[in-house]
Amino acid sequence: MKCYNHSEREAVAICRACGKAVCQECGLETENGFACQQSCAKSLSGIHEHYAGQAAHLRNIKRMNFLGSLFSIGMGLLFIYFSFMGSGVVYDLILLLGAGFTLYGVVAQLVNMIIFLKSKNNKLN
Repeated sequence: MKCYNHSEREAVAICRACGKAVCQECGLETENGFACQQSCAKSLSGIHEHYAGQAAHLRNIKRMNFLGSLFSIGMGLLFIYFSFMGSGVVYDLILLLGAGFTLYGVVAQLVNMIIFLKSKNNKLN
């Protein structure tokens, strides 16, 4: 592979910011990897903060998925409980809504657990 700036030279690295191949002269070695120029080196300095923010956001999404499925199960069980307070079409509808909320919460929780287990297996491999 040839250098992006010098077509006669072999590239020794690839810029982590933009993906261009660079030779020894063009490459800047930073604490976050190789960069092809000063602007790319500056953008690499903020990459760890960006990844940390994404990881925190992902943890919040996982937490909200877990709490959302628990809320759905709780509301479903509450609907089912109130459906036994009487009889008729309205109470049958409340029972169906409760069953739907509960089923949704259980399925959502199972999907979250499958995703969690797959991510753990990928980290081990």
